[in-house]
Amino acid sequence: MSHSQAPSSQPQSSSPGKRAGRRTATRRNRVNLTTVLAVLLPVLSAAVLLLVRPDAPADPTYPPTRTTLTAATLICPAGLKDSPEVALTSVSDDVDGQVTVGLGDDSADADLVSGRVTTVDDGDALAVSGEDDAAPGLVAGRASDGEEAVASCLPPAAVRWFTGVGAGASHRSVLELTNPDAGTAVADVTALGRDGVIDAPSLRGISVPGGSSIRLDLSSVVPRTDELALEVVAARGRIGATLLDQVDRVGSAPVTQDWLPGQEEPATDNVLLGLAPGAGRRTLAIANPGTDEVRAELKVIDAESVFAPDGVDEIRVPPQSVVRLPVTAVVDQAVSEGAVGVSVTASGPVTATVRSVVRGDLSITTAGAPIDAQATVLLPELPDRGAQAATRRVVLADAATAGTVTVVARAADGSKLKETSIDVVPDRGAVVRVPAATRQLDVTPARTSVTGSVVTSGPGGTSVLPLTVPVRNGLVPHVRPGLS
Repeated sequence: MSHSQAPSSQPQSSSPGKRAGRRTATRRNRVNLTTVLAVLLPVLSAAVLLLVRPDAPADPTYPPTRTTLTAATLICPAGLKDSPEVALTSVSDDVDGQVTVGLGDDSADADLVSGRVTTVDDGDALAVSGEDDAAPGLVAGRASDGEEAVASCLPPAAVRWFTGVGAGASHRSVLELTNPDAGTAVADVTALGRDGVIDAPSLRGISVPGGSSIRLDLSSVVPRTDELALEVVAARGRIGATLLDQVDRVGSAPVTQDWLPGQEEPATDNVLLGLAPGAGRRTLAIANPGTDEVRAELKVIDAESVFAPDGVDEIRVPPQSVVRLPVTAVVDQAVSEGAVGVSVTASGPVTATVRSVVRGDLSITTAGAPIDAQATVLLPELPDRGAQAATRRVVLADAATAGTVTVVARAADGSKLKETSIDVVPDRGAVVRVPAATRQLDVTPARTSVTGSVVTSGPGGTSVLPLTVPVRNGLVPHVRPGLS
């Protein structure tokens, strides 16, 4: 009897080939996932880092805080012969007090009243010092009765430039350094000439005792026949630097002199406003304090445009040197056609001055600083013999944008003689005539900034006075503890 075998209850196992195929597919899936994650994770991390920006480091510097001015000092040069007067006023409201005029033990009190010009007789170099209400808006100036010469009294400066300085027999200059404080001040003077920096050890480390002034005749200190430029640096303390320029005229005529206004700093664009009318001898001096040669261009400014005159080539100024260029023909023609000034545009920062000797009188035009607030200058009283023949005019140029400028002329007692508003635009000059009797002149730009000067012309010659803005506020530096 035969028996059939019962089917097994155990499931049949898979074949070896199928098992190997499944293991291979599993490994392939794992490898693909690992590769994708290895590529994507760094990319995603980088994207997240880009989205999460760290805070920018705080700026460690802070601008100074503007505060009410509680003390002010102006430095006036020594007066010329027979001209000891110093004129004073305040452009702040409701000031009726006193200021100190002089240096050290020779100081004396003087009255100061808003809008009224008062005078003090003191022919020495001096400081005008005001405190509390007398400090903001303090204005002072000097003039000469013998010839047309005028200067504003300015605050001590850390650095001041004088260009077109003479140190020879026919053209010489006297540098005056004034220390208004009690302690000793020290000044360093760098002189540039035609061939570069002049080796003058006596001009380094000049000590000025407290409450005193010293005068340096450059024809004795650094005798030379070429034009010079001086950089005066207050190395210690406060120094007020002024410069008197003198030209010895041919023949028996006396020396003519005028104050040479300083320039705050070298610039690529220099606007020199106020040229003596008439024909004379004109000299342009350009100083390059940099270490590379610069190329400069002279342009004429009139009421219609700013243009390059014919016959003047590009001016090349070697590094750390001064170039003197006769510009008599160009400037005389420009003045006869109504020019108000010239500009010097350079490829690097320079300083510039035009010296004019017209009808035997010296007048000096330097690069002015733009003003965007009320500028106030004091003008001398003209002698009776020349008051009727004299003219006074405000010349303006270098407007940043289209705007208006208001000019107010006042008498010594503060009464208004004339008020004029004029539109100004870039690349054009403007002229505002004011009465010859003007003693105080206010020039206020609106919606723009301008550069300007006051030109007084009379039988005795011409004077040019740059517009300056009185200091009304003080600046307090922001001080923070440093990290150790």
